[in-house]
Amino acid sequence: MLWGRVTRVTCKYSNLMAKDPNNFEFKEKFKQALKSTIKVISEDFNINQDLKNKDSQKFELFEIDNLNNKNDFIKARATSDSKALKIKFSDKNIYRKNLPANSTCKSLYSIAEKVRYECLGGKMMRGIKKNFEDNYNLMISEKKKDQVKTKEDVNISEAFELYMLNRFHGIKLNNLSSKILKYWENDFDKNIDKHINFLKKNLEN
Repeated sequence: MLWGRVTRVTCKYSNLMAKDPNNFEFKEKFKQALKSTIKVISEDFNINQDLKNKDSQKFELFEIDNLNNKNDFIKARATSDSKALKIKFSDKNIYRKNLPANSTCKSLYSIAEKVRYECLGGKMMRGIKKNFEDNYNLMISEKKKDQVKTKEDVNISEAFELYMLNRFHGIKLNNLSSKILKYWENDFDKNIDKHINFLKKNLEN
């Protein structure tokens, strides 16, 4: 299966780079492998011009010089998978038609859509699912906050992302993330919890 072959190549170069993060040749090969991954997952093989276009932010996901350790490669793999799945599963017209006017609601809407198409990718291939799990577990482990004492200290978008990652990706939250979420969790549950199973069954709708 082509997905599997491309994913194995990407894993190979990320493992090599973890051992020798300053090797420019491996970094370049890793970047090319990620670009191939985007083409294969998105099933759009006519995006070479976009990949080369320096004015486009669509596919230029990272700078090679910024890949310096294992965590950077985890993030790069998850980011490329997510971009590819957005191309494959997210309909721009439907997205814009239902886009809320309120800026905060727009943020929550965007998070929900991202979780939706990433979940579809995870169902498609275990390697994609693992990339997201590794990346989100890393994100949660890196969270730092000096003071979280009231609801006002917590950004609703941050809490909503944690809620969705936990409910749909099955990401386990650490103490800090659980504390961040707890101020908003009841609000989310009142509006979403009873619909969770329905949403999971209709991810493609």
